[in-house]
Amino acid sequence: MIRSVLQFIGLFSLASAFAALMIDGWRSFAAGRVLLTEVGAAAAALAPSKFDAFHQTVARRAPSWLEPALDAFGRLPSFVLLALIGLIALWLAQKPKPKIGYSSR
Repeated sequence: MIRSVLQFIGLFSLASAFAALMIDGWRSFAAGRVLLTEVGAAAAALAPSKFDAFHQTVARRAPSWLEPALDAFGRLPSFVLLALIGLIALWLAQKPKPKIGYSSR
């Protein structure tokens, strides 16, 4: 059951990554330069109030050394994050490899 849910999440995420890549490609083609949708911009567009509340909470409570990592995460292209989520979910959904050389009795 969990394996099939992970497979669904992985395939859906990879399909979404492909769609995001195609959208970015068409936007870049139309603009004549490379335009990539960043994770932070996509999150702010999807849920602006929750994104602002999350950003303020992290700014208050997170240690100072974590802030550059979160900024780098927010600047990732959205298709890269979606592809990573999909690949990790599909990797977790794999069946365990059979143990070769052990007796089954």
